[in-house]
Amino acid sequence: MEPKQKIPSAYLVLPLFLFPIWYIPYSWLNKNYIVNWFGCGCPVTDEFGNAVSASFNANDFTALFWGVIALCTTILSVVFSKKLLNGRLRILYIVGVLAVSLLLAYWFTQTMLWR
Repeated sequence: MEPKQKIPSAYLVLPLFLFPIWYIPYSWLNKNYIVNWFGCGCPVTDEFGNAVSASFNANDFTALFWGVIALCTTILSVVFSKKLLNGRLRILYIVGVLAVSLLLAYWFTQTMLWR
């Protein structure tokens, strides 16, 4: 049986770097294009103050985008953990990355909402 190749443990944090890498480009795209395509998430009301439409808008697209980034981060953590971790430590790592990814996705979505 051949020993596993030695890979630095620093690779375990690499999946989480997807969030800061995508923050600035997506923020620019959101401001300049996405809000024009899907419309502002600002509430649309009629003359009586009732909400008129709850259609898909830039806020929904932003939440979807950061959710996909969280999913990609979790998938990358599974791939990286196969080479570095075993057993319960691997499961703990993947669950931890998923939790941090969901938290970051929520936080980044909240910072980019059109109100």
